[in-house]
Amino acid sequence: MKYRYTSFFPPEKTLKWVKRPLIRIEVFGPKTKRAFDALVDSGADCSLFNLEIAELLEIDLSKAKERKFTGISGTIASYYLPEVEIKVDGIDRPIKIPVCFIQSPTVGLLLGEEGFFDSYRIKFEKDHDTFEIIS
Repeated sequence: MKYRYTSFFPPEKTLKWVKRPLIRIEVFGPKTKRAFDALVDSGADCSLFNLEIAELLEIDLSKAKERKFTGISGTIASYYLPEVEIKVDGIDRPIKIPVCFIQSPTVGLLLGEEGFFDSYRIKFEKDHDTFEIIS
């Protein structure tokens, strides 16, 4: 499935439009599911979801393993779950991916290498304003 890069004007007011590979996904909790926009991030080793996503979907993190990892903003504590079910808009089958839930004002949902890139063939064509995800 081909998707278009999403353009937006950043709040930093750099006077330059930014284009990012965002897709709509459904994230499944134990009782409900919700749709969110997620960044397809080839630079992220694992998928990162904001802690608020777990709260909204009533995902129990009491048995999650605590992990620390180093990113662009330094060392961050996270709550690691080996399986969270997601479904990409335009692709029929849901998949389960490992997710680190973190408390961060700058992270919403990042889909990283482990699990997500392992499940799909992903082709970025920024010069054509498109990217493709093939199951």
